[in-house]
Amino acid sequence: MRKTLPFAMMAGALAVMAGGTAVSLAESRPTQAADQVIYHHHKEKGSPCEGLEGCTFVQLKGDPKTGPSEAMFTLKAGTPFSPHWHTSPERVVGVSGVMLWHLEGRKTYRVGAGDYLYYPSKATHWGKCAPGADCVYYVYDSQPYDFHPAER
Repeated sequence: MRKTLPFAMMAGALAVMAGGTAVSLAESRPTQAADQVIYHHHKEKGSPCEGLEGCTFVQLKGDPKTGPSEAMFTLKAGTPFSPHWHTSPERVVGVSGVMLWHLEGRKTYRVGAGDYLYYPSKATHWGKCAPGADCVYYVYDSQPYDFHPAER
């Protein structure tokens, strides 16, 4: 009959065989402030988007003034947003509703629930939430957030 060792003993034995010292997995993982748990309820009331009537956002993580950040936006059905660009590339994930997202020099993208759209730094974009349902979408910016109006 083959006998198995508990996982902790196997990990320690492997570390010793590899010339290292046996350290528990919990001890080997550094604890940082970034490891905090963050939770936002989906019905949380958002803040108004600057300069865009019918838009609210919830800041999820990070400080958009100083570095990477994540936010959830809600745009009322039928609401357009004007041409603009950001220094940071943007990653967008649709949660509900359908956004019609225009990228200058490219095509129009329909971003609905579960769809992903990435565009590079300084890409001029504009669009609107299609009629029928409010649009909720997640945005990740890897650099501080800025907003630059653009002309088409």
